[in-house]
Amino acid sequence: MYEEFKKRRLELQKSLEEIAEKTKIKKQCLQLIEEGRFDELPIEVYTRAYIKTYANILGVDPTQILKDYEEYLKTKKQNIQSVEPKYETQLKDEQKIESIKNFSGKKKASSIKLPAWSITAGIILVVIIILILFIKSEKKEHEIPPPVTEKIVSEKTKIQEKVGQIEQKENISSNQQNLKIEAIDKVWMRITLDDKERREFLLNPGQKVELQANKSFKLHIGNAGGVKVFFNNKEMGKLGEIGQVIYLTLPQDKN
Repeated sequence: MYEEFKKRRLELQKSLEEIAEKTKIKKQCLQLIEEGRFDELPIEVYTRAYIKTYANILGVDPTQILKDYEEYLKTKKQNIQSVEPKYETQLKDEQKIESIKNFSGKKKASSIKLPAWSITAGIILVVIIILILFIKSEKKEHEIPPPVTEKIVSEKTKIQEKVGQIEQKENISSNQQNLKIEAIDKVWMRITLDDKERREFLLNPGQKVELQANKSFKLHIGNAGGVKVFFNNKEMGKLGEIGQVIYLTLPQDKN
């Protein structure tokens, strides 16, 4: 069925670059769909959205290729499940070997007997340490406490430092941009904070994500109809349909 995508594209005289520009899907992903190379495509939710969007642009029914994709996922899970029992058996064997080693080591340690002179020396050392600690405690009791004024000054300094730290934190937090996302459907997204830090999420219905940035957020959402987005405690409204891929920058350009 996937061959029909390429055949239809050539009938429409469209290049992969043109469709990538129009759908915002990478050219490499479009080519993988045409060749049926499902194992090299992104995660499930993202791939399904790509197939639906590409089929819609070409005017092709995506039912059969989606069915083929589901069969591929089913086979992949079965292969993983068949490997897991072997791994568990190997792990149990390793744990048994480790427990035997630990037991034999403890047995050897218990069989070692210390000479009498070493026990006597240990007792003498403990007595000496106790005497040293007792003498130090006696000296501390007879020491003259520092003036009360010095303590008051030091306490005031500590309070001023804490107040300064709190004010600094409040100034920083007042300039931050806040983003909150609630999933109402299964959705994949990539979020870039201040054009530096990039994070990826796969959310199920009911899950939430809260982030802060100094300047801006760039959102790449694979299922626009599956999320609610709140920017600085204001809901952005409907962003798109189920399965639609969107790109969004917050705060939005005023131009």
